[in-house]
Amino acid sequence: MKAMLVIPHVSGGGGEKVLSDLACSLRGEIVIVVFEEKFSYPVRGKLISLNASIDRSSVVRRAMGFIHRAILFRRVVKSERPDVVLSFMGEANLINALISHHPILTVHTHMSSIEGSRNRIESSAAKALVRWLYKKAVVVAVSQEVRADLVEEFGVPERQVIVIPNAVDVEKVEALSREDVECPWNAELPVIITAGRLTEVKAQWHLIRAFAQLRKSRPCRLAILGTGELETYLKGLALELGIEKDVFFLGWQSNPFKFMARADVFVLSSITESFGLALLEAMVCKLPVVATDSPGGVREIVTGGADGDCGVLVPPPDGRMYSGADPLTGAEHALAEHLIRLLDDPEQRKRYIQAGSSRVRDFDVASFVEKYQKLLEGCNSGTVA
Repeated sequence: MKAMLVIPHVSGGGGEKVLSDLACSLRGEIVIVVFEEKFSYPVRGKLISLNASIDRSSVVRRAMGFIHRAILFRRVVKSERPDVVLSFMGEANLINALISHHPILTVHTHMSSIEGSRNRIESSAAKALVRWLYKKAVVVAVSQEVRADLVEEFGVPERQVIVIPNAVDVEKVEALSREDVECPWNAELPVIITAGRLTEVKAQWHLIRAFAQLRKSRPCRLAILGTGELETYLKGLALELGIEKDVFFLGWQSNPFKFMARADVFVLSSITESFGLALLEAMVCKLPVVATDSPGGVREIVTGGADGDCGVLVPPPDGRMYSGADPLTGAEHALAEHLIRLLDDPEQRKRYIQAGSSRVRDFDVASFVEKYQKLLEGCNSGTVA
């Protein structure tokens, strides 16, 4: 079987990490197609780059870039003749469904939440494309809530949507977490840490504002792993709040786990989060987790363990970007209060750490890869609709 894996690039986020894991583990002939040559994770197999960046300065230019990528991808499919094509991320999914004979689309976002953040014309166009194209493919959702969203909001037939949660390589993360590192903060003080792209959907500014409230009552530090377009705004916000010396922007790290293992609490502040792989990785690093109860699959991770809740869920943020002078929102107050309680209660932290260590075993990487292997083979043989 010849499987083609398609993604805009292999740099940064969770979907890219999943492709990397699958490319390095799946059996058979693997071809990886990227729209742009950006890599943070390793891949195995034949690599083809379309070298097709997109000018995103206007809707028209974005549309032209999309069409150009679709034309180039069609040529690659015609030349390579894959048995099945597995795609990652929204644009790659649309092109895959449009061009391929046996497309499998992976959905790593709670799509109605993302669409709602766009302008009305763009949102309507995107939703129409999803409604039209996704019903032509097998769709993999990373959580039950993402599956329900696809079926109820986008009309994708239930029988075509399969749930395969992402996985975490426990042994690998544990080994990386033990690597030596010199952290820039005072090891004597409690450290709150977060990880993710510095983008609107991750909403790290809500965490910074809640941390500023927490910092008024006790000495502590905040570490932020990741890069993105909001970095300047987030650093400016910390400066406005007078906590710039207490907030450490660590950038993108090839091994974030050695930093996470030296912290005390992990926070995920997202507006929407379809799965929350970073939560599982934090649990492997022996951290209690605090996460926003946002649309997607976070609740399934935090409350679905056999040993009870493995973290704290707090109200989701409103997503509005605030200045340092704006008063805290109710959700930010709640986040600050829960962090105070968790830092003050070592027994509760210990219980969450133990429950989290058990929960991560439910997301075994070998089982995850085997599920995809069977899916690809089933689509190739016609035994999967």
